[in-house]
Amino acid sequence: MPIAVLLLCLAPSISWAQTSAPLTVEHAVALAVEHHPLLQAATYEVAAAQAGVLSARALTNPDILFTPGITSPSGSDEELLVQQPLEVNGVRSARTGAARARLRHAQAQAVGELRDLVFETKAAYFDLTRARESRSLAQDVLGTTEELDRGVRRQVEEGLKAGVDQLQTGVEMSRARQQLMLAEGQVKTVQAKLNTLMGRSPEEPVGALAPLTFEPVVMDRETILQQALAARADIAAEAALQQAFLEEARLSRAQGRPDLVPQVRAESVVRGLHGVGLGLGISLPLLDYGSRRNRIRQAEALANAQEAQIAAVRSQVRQEVEQALARIAAAEAVIREYQQGVLEQAARLRDAALKGFQLGAPGTSVLTVLEAQRTYRSVQTEYTNALADHAAARAELERATGAVSVEGLLVAANGSDRSDGSDRSDRHDRLGGPR
Repeated sequence: MPIAVLLLCLAPSISWAQTSAPLTVEHAVALAVEHHPLLQAATYEVAAAQAGVLSARALTNPDILFTPGITSPSGSDEELLVQQPLEVNGVRSARTGAARARLRHAQAQAVGELRDLVFETKAAYFDLTRARESRSLAQDVLGTTEELDRGVRRQVEEGLKAGVDQLQTGVEMSRARQQLMLAEGQVKTVQAKLNTLMGRSPEEPVGALAPLTFEPVVMDRETILQQALAARADIAAEAALQQAFLEEARLSRAQGRPDLVPQVRAESVVRGLHGVGLGLGISLPLLDYGSRRNRIRQAEALANAQEAQIAAVRSQVRQEVEQALARIAAAEAVIREYQQGVLEQAARLRDAALKGFQLGAPGTSVLTVLEAQRTYRSVQTEYTNALADHAAARAELERATGAVSVEGLLVAANGSDRSDGSDRSDRHDRLGGPR
């Protein structure tokens, strides 16, 4: 379990705002899991499904018919009739099976919601890191351009450069300011999204973030695909729904079979207890005008539809895994290419062009400096984008394969509902299901 999640499990009242350490992606995920309303809703949905199982396991309530006589003789043979269906025809078993399938479906959906939230939070975190890197680069470029503009202005005033050079630096400086404003806007946009996912106010400041790092992924395509097909919660959810339809068909069949109904009768209760006796009834649901028969057909047709739905989801899982692997491979290729010297070469090119221009080296014009700076900015931006894309693709692969660990996160999601924490493990069990 990540350290940040463990801290939330032990002390859910501790928030990132109370610490000075950088906000890690694991801590951002833990905050989102703890506060996001969708997971809280999923918790209640699973609790409702568990209550449904308990209800289905119980015997049908007894029928109590009390008909006190108003006249003498009374209008009925007995004033009290109590009868209890035993459901020996399989009704209770089928009803319980359907409820348990619905519970597995709710649990799988909860796990799916959790994994989607983890992915969205990680993606927003990496997007914010990317946006901040872009803003820092835009600030750096603007500073360099302003320095170049001041140097050109002095040379123009001294008659060493033509006025067109100052126009060129002025235009470039305006473009650099625009790039910085766009970067600032992107930072605010992504920050609002991350704050919202973490359950905070959209405009609340976010402190330092952990820098983007490159960790190559060992990709065994077949193993990863098999893991995804075995672990994905949405496949389990569709399979559970199919089982629920099959159990509903079994329930309708059971309702057409006879059942035993023990009875207690009393001829008189109001004027004294008389004529008390025991009886055993047998229900004979022989007649069916099509209601039960068509309910069976409906449930079986829905179960067959789920078979196709499961196949479609499995195909979707394969597609998502392939897409994530392709994005990871592409990002890793770009990162390695830049790390093999392109980053250093772009920085050296810019520094050399700027220094040569400042020293008045032959063949070093304003256009040369500006072109070198544009190259440097493009290379840095592309490298940052590749790092962020690689991190996001790894998170996407985690979601596609169902590799996100849910045990500790589910405890964090429900750990702060009650102050004493006494029901954490119980609620963790409620949200069990597919891992």
